Amino acid sequence: MTALVTLLFLLLLGAQTQHGAEWTYSDGELDEAHWSREYPDCDGRRQSPIDVQRKSVQYNPALRALSLTGYEAQEGEFSMINNGHTVQISLPSTMRLTAPDGTQYIAKQMHFHWGGAFSEISGSEHTIDGIRYVTEVHVVHYNSKYKSYDEAQTAPDGLAVLAALFEIKDYAENTYYSDFISHLKNIRNPGQTTVLSSLNLQDMLPENLHSYYSYQGSLTTPPCTENVHWFVLADTVKLSRTQVWKLQNSLLNDQNKTIHNDYRRTQPLNHRVVEANFKSLPNPRSELHFYLNNIDNNLEYLRRVIEQKKAKGKGPW
Repeated sequence: MTALVTLLFLLLLGAQTQHGAEWTYSDGELDEAHWSREYPDCDGRRQSPIDVQRKSVQYNPALRALSLTGYEAQEGEFSMINNGHTVQISLPSTMRLTAPDGTQYIAKQMHFHWGGAFSEISGSEHTIDGIRYVTEVHVVHYNSKYKSYDEAQTAPDGLAVLAALFEIKDYAENTYYSDFISHLKNIRNPGQTTVLSSLNLQDMLPENLHSYYSYQGSLTTPPCTENVHWFVLADTVKLSRTQVWKLQNSLLNDQNKTIHNDYRRTQPLNHRVVEANFKSLPNPRSELHFYLNNIDNNLEYLRRVIEQKKAKGKGPW
């Protein structure tokens, strides 16, 4: 039985790896196919997220490093809420991002996307060469030329999102996420809020904040407005297996089910150009290591799911 389970799981994993853009919302939590009925922009031609195909990315030496102000450690009261779809942290207006063209954006909030359902272990929104990463964080900003986020949200140059992808690192807890993850138990139910007394957003992002992909897209949830300048960091955040497990299994939605797979499927590029401020030369050995590590991570997740069900007196299925 164990061999059969493992074989079936590897087949599922292979489908996810080869066709990552097609796997989404398998547990039915969100019905994105019908978003456009109420929000027409969701059927537009500049939608996000996308699959970043590195061989098609254009290197642009004119793209300077992003300037991040106020991202370092600071004390205060940072509201954290379970909004029924994800966990969201409100950010102070002192946090700002300056784009390569000099446009300054004011931080509004940050939130996360993850997988967690049996056949959807990884849950990033953006994929890289068809590979879906375990988690993704979005730091949402609005153009400082507008008086508020609400005003900027409908403006053609209104928004910018800084995104980072996550990987699992064996046995190494990311201490910069310890406080955040410990607060998840306080917002298990939709609408519940808690407060972080300190926040170091810079340390919650990848170590390399210089290298990024850039493209024009949209919000990944309704109203899907196509006015977002995306900056997807090339480096990744590293979390332990336990930290990822807690993030994926701590919050409930409005149907009293665990929030899983809170990501949107990747959208057609439609002739848009994805740029990068760095040159990338794929390393075959590192690519193989990534694929093997991804398989190992997913098998470990399956093992824990089966053990949990057995502990509750149920079969593995």
